[in-house]
Amino acid sequence: MTGKRKTILVTGFSPFPGAPINPTEMLMLRLPKRLGEHQFGVGFEFHVLPTTWAGRRQVTDKLRQSVRPNAIVHFGVDGTRKTLNVETRAVNRATRVRPDAAGLSPQRSELVIGSERSRSATLPAKALCEAAQHAGAPARLSKDAGTYLCNATLWDSIGSGIPSIFVHVPALPKSPGDTRPGYPVIEEAAVRLLQETARRLRS
Repeated sequence: MTGKRKTILVTGFSPFPGAPINPTEMLMLRLPKRLGEHQFGVGFEFHVLPTTWAGRRQVTDKLRQSVRPNAIVHFGVDGTRKTLNVETRAVNRATRVRPDAAGLSPQRSELVIGSERSRSATLPAKALCEAAQHAGAPARLSKDAGTYLCNATLWDSIGSGIPSIFVHVPALPKSPGDTRPGYPVIEEAAVRLLQETARRLRS
């Protein structure tokens, strides 16, 4: 990649059972308009990932290999949370009781048999969390990326050797009294977080 512009691979997910509207899919449509072709001389590649276990190899792994990014920022939704969560680790576990968008579950409860129990995110989580907070978003660091595809995607990306992190966003508010941040706040937080990632890659 010598002589080429550095690139950040940015991904969101398609809808899945329990999340018929996935705000991270919306982010992948909106962020290119907000960020343009590059920030600080660093380019972006935006993609929506299928929320399926088969997609790990058929889509996500191939995407890492074809784009060959210098960093990866994954976004996913977690309907149980009311804040943005910058995930600091992935665990070697996969839930077998929650089906994916294809109605299927993983074949085993470990992502990789005999591998380490956890992997730490390899982009600066604290700085990225602070960037999201500067957008007015309720954001915090998290050690629990779950055991669904969000966790598995972070696990795989860290294992690829490419600096990677995962950001969980809450589901969109359903009523005026719902304290979860609205989509504009989530989008602005994502913009600030990606700008900070680009700035650090440049330096």
